[in-house]
Amino acid sequence: MNTLFKLDNYVIIDLFEIELEPNEGYLRFHGSKNFSKNVFFQNKEYIFIPCEFSSYENTSDGRQSRPKIQVGNINNYFSKVLQDRNDLVGKNFNRKKILAKDLDLSNFSDGINPYGISNFNTYVAFDKFIVNAKIAENLNLVELELVTKVDIQSLSIPARKITNDTCSWNYRCYGCNYGNNRNYAGPNITVGGSFNTYLGVPIADDNDKVFLKTYNKLPNNGNYNITSLTYKGEWSASTSYAIGDFVYLDAVADVNLENENSVLVPLNKPKNYFVCVSANTNKYPSKNSDVWKQDKCSKTLRGCFLRFANNTSLTNSLPYLPFGGFPATFPYNNDTKQ
Repeated sequence: MNTLFKLDNYVIIDLFEIELEPNEGYLRFHGSKNFSKNVFFQNKEYIFIPCEFSSYENTSDGRQSRPKIQVGNINNYFSKVLQDRNDLVGKNFNRKKILAKDLDLSNFSDGINPYGISNFNTYVAFDKFIVNAKIAENLNLVELELVTKVDIQSLSIPARKITNDTCSWNYRCYGCNYGNNRNYAGPNITVGGSFNTYLGVPIADDNDKVFLKTYNKLPNNGNYNITSLTYKGEWSASTSYAIGDFVYLDAVADVNLENENSVLVPLNKPKNYFVCVSANTNKYPSKNSDVWKQDKCSKTLRGCFLRFANNTSLTNSLPYLPFGGFPATFPYNNDTKQ
């Protein structure tokens, strides 16, 4: 019998879920002091991260509770979760309270839950919040303030702002869909290595400086004088990279948490691509911008055109944007000739 769960039936377990980007799903975790292993509930894995949920109260005077969650920042893991995600401000946060007997049978080596037979039909409690602010971040912990949906500060209505000169979609995510559309193979660029071009060839940095000197779509902001691109897969500290090699890093890298592999549970994790502009070995891409440049969009019409210039209409063969990232660029009838 797996002795992982030294719990009684009445002991309540807190499971936490934090929403990430639209195409990443949720990061699921728990911090029970009774055990320090990943657990499965309803076929979803919750990784173990030491954490503490506090300052939550139910009142009868209408005051809204503002609980806090402190999460252990082991190996800088949670800082990586916050990175490039606006500290998760505005994201959904769920707390699910369940009984030990309602954990999946897959948690136990012989398929028998020693704490009873589950008769689960509802949660002990299911609390929904929104991340309101990052209170603290250091090498030991990250602390977030949570609020209910009726107590959000600085909320814009409508929540999605629309402008005519700045794209509001997340690059390579839903809405943008560059590198996320099998029907569009991207610019006509030959890439060395095993790379499917519909995954989105790296084109330029966030200032529209293109990587290849032969890629002459205009307007752009110059180039890095690279003659060819070669795909090298996931970045490795033991590999020597030459100019023009490009690699990827997962949105949240897998790290070791108390000898257990961390698990991000998205439906589809976007990859961050980095292009080598100076030969190097053991230079982590996101921390060495002198030798690596990240493929990022400027969020402008120019940056979009650099990537979708080969996306043409079947009727008039003119390039067009495959979504409404810039709704005021052309009349609403989409007549690109005006």
